[in-house]
Amino acid sequence: MAIKDLRDNLKRLKDADPVELASQLNGWLQESGEAIRLRVEDEVEKAVTKRGFVKRSEFQKLEARIAALEGKPKGASKKSAAKKPATKSSAKSAIKPAKRKVKK
Repeated sequence: MAIKDLRDNLKRLKDADPVELASQLNGWLQESGEAIRLRVEDEVEKAVTKRGFVKRSEFQKLEARIAALEGKPKGASKKSAAKKPATKSSAKSAIKPAKRKVKK
């Protein structure tokens, strides 16, 4: 039965308009790509949740809630302090001199 279906499909392909066939194939590829993308997103989300990670949006909500409970302004979090550029004096102190090889 599968061989008969294959023959019928091949006959339809032979008689089909190439432009229409390409259009149908393009539509099928887009639908398949979307289905694969959704499946991958679901699998990644399951794996991340299983390992105990949280989404960035969930973390930011929790961070804002903690800041509100502590009475801090929303912008005064550790994350914003970490983004400040280093000054020259702190940058120089962070750089360690290279070790020199001692000749024996």
